[in-house]
Amino acid sequence: MRIDYMTERKTVLVTYRFVQTYERRMSTAMASKNFYRRQLPECCIDFSSADGRALFMKSINSGHANIYFKLAAQFRTQDEPAYCGLSTLVMVLNALEVDPGRVWKAPWRFYHESMLDCCLPLEKIQKEGITVAQFACLARCNRLQTTTHYADDTDESRQLFREKLLSSVMGEDHVLVVSYDRSVFGQTGTGHFSPIAAYDPESDRALIMDVARFKYPPHWVEVDLIHQAMLSVDKTSNKTRGFFTLKLRSETRPKVVFELSTKIMEESQKEFHEAVSRWNSYLSEGSATIEEICSVFKGEFIAFGGGCCNPKSSCCNGNSMAKAMSNCCQAISEAVGSTKLNQMLGRVWLTAMLMAWPLKNPTNSEKIKILREHIEDGAKHFDIDSKNEIEMLNCQLATILCDCE
Repeated sequence: MRIDYMTERKTVLVTYRFVQTYERRMSTAMASKNFYRRQLPECCIDFSSADGRALFMKSINSGHANIYFKLAAQFRTQDEPAYCGLSTLVMVLNALEVDPGRVWKAPWRFYHESMLDCCLPLEKIQKEGITVAQFACLARCNRLQTTTHYADDTDESRQLFREKLLSSVMGEDHVLVVSYDRSVFGQTGTGHFSPIAAYDPESDRALIMDVARFKYPPHWVEVDLIHQAMLSVDKTSNKTRGFFTLKLRSETRPKVVFELSTKIMEESQKEFHEAVSRWNSYLSEGSATIEEICSVFKGEFIAFGGGCCNPKSSCCNGNSMAKAMSNCCQAISEAVGSTKLNQMLGRVWLTAMLMAWPLKNPTNSEKIKILREHIEDGAKHFDIDSKNEIEMLNCQLATILCDCE
């Protein structure tokens, strides 16, 4: 029998090189730090442990786990290490059955982290996470009635947290989300967002549905310790952390027409910040006619608009809601377009931006007083959809402007 030694030699050489490559990759992987989850500290009781299950049964029997089932049905793992805020909000939105009015994967409309870009670019969130104010902005932009409570070291703050927590877990239509410092529990990491799903009165522990499931499982923590963890100061905002109560705002539609492009704001950040600074300085001094005020606003912000129709809206996607949403788009645009402000500005989206602009206290500014009067006059005949659209745009602007200060 003839043996092809050259073929055999090549085969051995290829195999040897493959083994070398595999060993190098394994060596690199082992050398880099990586983890399979973390051990819960003693102050946290694993939801799936015997003690955790016992606490859950007691919370159900006492009526303090009603919201759990809606949250559990939408429990998810955050897509990115800094997405705890986004994933928490996605979980809440889907648990409260909020229709995003946008297609996730055809033909389904369902919330996903990739949709929550109305206040900040996702690329920025992926690197830095979000603050309490930014979480609230995202919630309001997506039709949630949002109440934000910054924690402070007082009995009143602790009592308010308990009251809101009990109200949430005993109901089924609103969710309590906490923003806290993990290190207070002895966990690794710092700032984190997650919803609370249940409470056991006997042990005075609440169930945190930790969205970083790759790191920690859901766990029970004493209520006073959770409040203590909210007292930590966020270095980005220089404010304490806190909690939110979130509920679907009735008789509202998804935002369909006006939305500033956060990508444009990011790419033209310096120019936008300078325009905001000049505009605020202009408003704070002297007096002017409404025509002069509108002219200055138009000159500063005409370059930052993207047209009057939000391309993510249902009316632009051809889905089953298209007709109803197209009518809504048209009605909102006509309402804003019929105002005297629009006659002076000549752009519906620019008028909406001015009407939604967060005005500071007008006590010492004649220009702000004049502008506020014309905004209120223009909006007095708006229907609920138009008011809703301007309100959500106001929330988006307020968050973006906070970053300018």
